Amino acid sequence: MRRRWWVWAALACLAALAPSNLPQLGEAFTADNSGAAASPSGGRWEGARRWEGALTRQSDSAYCLNDWPLPYPVYRFQTGDVDGDGSEDALVGVVKSTRFHPEQGRRLFIFKQVDGHARPMWLGSRLGGVLVDFRFARGRIRAMEATPDSSSYAVSEYRWRDFGPYFERFLIKNTDKTTAIKYLNQ
Repeated sequence: MRRRWWVWAALACLAALAPSNLPQLGEAFTADNSGAAASPSGGRWEGARRWEGALTRQSDSAYCLNDWPLPYPVYRFQTGDVDGDGSEDALVGVVKSTRFHPEQGRRLFIFKQVDGHARPMWLGSRLGGVLVDFRFARGRIRAMEATPDSSSYAVSEYRWRDFGPYFERFLIKNTDKTTAIKYLNQ
């Protein structure tokens, strides 16, 4: 299938929106529980039950989480105990299309660490709405979502249940982008 020029242009625009503190080519970084990128390092977290490893940038739009290839632009990387088992999991925001949603969009991937290797728990195509951004806070995935035409925004909280994130509640809905960002960052 031939890719059209506008797909590449859209990817370039989305990549430009990515945080500037993502790793540079050949560099790795880890994240603290707040979601802010820590200083670049190739090392491991100290202490038990922490995410061991790093997200490494392979090229302009390809990353690797420990040994798991992520051939997509990454816009967010965060760690936290998503499933409540006492060990940290990795939450990675990627930009890609899916089988059921062929348009490029922000997606959430969740990984568990098994014997030092990243293994997917959930490679989501969609939460409730159009994903704009996410955070992991107070044991919940907090997602800022937009309507398909981006005319209004909502901030929702999801909790892990069996197979994947389960909608728990709206923090705010039918609001403007600035207000939604404030709720997302609380």
